[in-house]
Amino acid sequence: MTSLRRAGGPASAAILLVALLAACGGAPPAPQGNAAQEPAVLQAGDLTVRASAVPSSLLGEAAARQYGVERDPRNVLLVVGLRRGQGDAEASLPARVDARATDLLGRGQPLALREVRSDGFIDYVGVARISPPETVRFDVRVEADGAAPLELRFSRDFFR
Repeated sequence: MTSLRRAGGPASAAILLVALLAACGGAPPAPQGNAAQEPAVLQAGDLTVRASAVPSSLLGEAAARQYGVERDPRNVLLVVGLRRGQGDAEASLPARVDARATDLLGRGQPLALREVRSDGFIDYVGVARISPPETVRFDVRVEADGAAPLELRFSRDFFR
């Protein structure tokens, strides 16, 4: 389930997990269960926010190293990006990104996000600790200079 709420005027962000992993020097891993799903997307005008969540154990060594995350089935890597434009004309925008992960029992954890720059793109990454099997709701707020904040909410299931 993905729900999107626009907290004001145009703004958005993100990157597809598949493109993210491919840019890190390898083909994306085969999905396990439905953990490697399409990213959640919010479009507002010419801005796009994309957020992906994947168990870090599915990342290749190079991607785990680039994002500074330990490959562990209990670590879920959240990647959020803000882009302007479409296709080959898409460009990253710097943003302030806040995120929270909440399990089905309502236990939440704020995610410490940090900026990662690679191949001209800017992404914001953080790690949530889970106990698979788990359903996790992610609440993401993205603010770019000159644009109203955007809020993206989505859930993902993690089986191992």
